Amino acid sequence: MRKRSSYRPRPLTPPMLVNRGLLEADIENRERMLVEAFSGGWATTEHFDNIADMRNLLTIAATYKRDQSMLNLCDAMRIPMANLRERHARTGRLGLTGDELQLMRHFIDAYRDFWIRQPVKLYLIACDALNDAHKSGLLRAAA
Repeated sequence: MRKRSSYRPRPLTPPMLVNRGLLEADIENRERMLVEAFSGGWATTEHFDNIADMRNLLTIAATYKRDQSMLNLCDAMRIPMANLRERHARTGRLGLTGDELQLMRHFIDAYRDFWIRQPVKLYLIACDALNDAHKSGLLRAAA
């Protein structure tokens, strides 16, 4: 009679690099074009909402992973986001200063680099938490 092991492999999710790999060029271009919309002066509140959701998603995931450098970046992103909101309320336009644009570009790069090293499970958890926050009204609407 053979002994049976009690070990049962648990289903693992592939890293985001595998899932994102097929569509990497499209996803990266879409993310970079969000910032370039602010640079070019044709940004809308939808662009603002997408950047805000990316920041919130990264904040949730970085908190879960206890990644202090990402949390610091997300905290720093509050400044250009608040400035955008104020400028939009004052002038009706969404534009960035040079320093804000540089920080926003750095954020997009860091966002991509963070997610390609994470499992898909973390992304799904963060997305669910963000959706719950939107449904409960914890997050404000567009600029």
